[in-house]
Amino acid sequence: MRKLMSKKEKIKNRIDLINRGEVPEGYKKVHGYIIPNDWNIVPIKKIARQVKRSVEKPSESYYRLSVRSHAKGTFHSFVENPETVAMEELFQVKENDLIVNITFAWEHAIAIVKKEDNNLLVSHRFPTYEFNSNASVKFYENIIKLPKIKKMLSNMSPGGAGRNRVLNQTDFYNSLYIPYTNFKEQEKIAKILNCCDEVIELKQKLLEEISKEKSILMAKVFKSPQKMIKLSKLANVIMGQSPNSQNYNNENLGMPLIQGNADCENRFTKPRLWTTEITKQCQIGDIIMSVRAPAGTVSISRHNACIGRGVCSIRAKSYTDILYQYLIYIEPKWKRFVQGSTFEAINSSDINNLLVPIIGEKEQEKISNVFNLIDKKIELLSYELEQHKQLKKALSQLLLTGIVRTMEADCEN
Repeated sequence: MRKLMSKKEKIKNRIDLINRGEVPEGYKKVHGYIIPNDWNIVPIKKIARQVKRSVEKPSESYYRLSVRSHAKGTFHSFVENPETVAMEELFQVKENDLIVNITFAWEHAIAIVKKEDNNLLVSHRFPTYEFNSNASVKFYENIIKLPKIKKMLSNMSPGGAGRNRVLNQTDFYNSLYIPYTNFKEQEKIAKILNCCDEVIELKQKLLEEISKEKSILMAKVFKSPQKMIKLSKLANVIMGQSPNSQNYNNENLGMPLIQGNADCENRFTKPRLWTTEITKQCQIGDIIMSVRAPAGTVSISRHNACIGRGVCSIRAKSYTDILYQYLIYIEPKWKRFVQGSTFEAINSSDINNLLVPIIGEKEQEKISNVFNLIDKKIELLSYELEQHKQLKKALSQLLLTGIVRTMEADCEN
């Protein structure tokens, strides 16, 4: 135990030094990175080469590949009529290629080609690179997601906003500096991070399964109710308002303001705390619903608060649990109220006139207990999922630059 504690303290001290910009013993500073002495910082051209697998534009419909911003991977789009594509020459990609969108590289549009992307087509705006044998694809799949890579891509994309900021491909190939260590070490790091990905994927699947089960149960309970009644008979609807500068103070004396879309944490406008002069308020236990796109998202208020534009408070006279679950069930139906609307908002009349099912008190209690149990499972899994994502993010920052070495990390913990 004593030895374990000394190792943790050693790692902590090293992290603290690097966070302050200082170089610990056994480390060096190269191109803005602080890395172990046995690591290097190299340009992309040292680990990959550009490939151009040129093909003629198909005469029939085809799928093309594109890259999401914020390093969130690839996606497919269907080209029904090739005549609408100006380029006569396209390029084929292969699994494990490195691909970048030169138009949105400044927004971190870089990715690794997945198995399901194999042989899809791209234009000249998506230069493609094939990794050398000294580079682990899984290792560099994580490297390209680092914030430092986004910053470099942004600096290499001069010009104005949006499409005017085009990546300088020469700079990208010669000067996008990334960490490099021996192949064996790369694979070890990739394995540890892959463990995190597997746990995240498992938690995500469990969450999806439980959410699906809840949707099926909701359909059984709410699909064909015997009796319906207007929501206004069961609850008071309080629409949010736009506070002005006279309605707030900066002395932490007022009430928080729920502003924008409702969510499980009751999103607040910060740092202002709003005074009780605002009459549009909710209480703990009220149902909070977003009235602007995405319309119909609901949560239970955990605070006494003022409510701003974009949300409303539904204060049930009774029946709160079932009403809350029913509003979750019909959330997709609210879209028809906002489509085509200038302000894309649900108005108070829409909400007050909403027909909701009447269910007996005993049955209400049984149904609520089941839904509440499912919701607790969903909340717990969502929390665990977020914790694992944060762990993966932290480990990535530490392992991919050698701040923590593989012999100091444990894949199973």
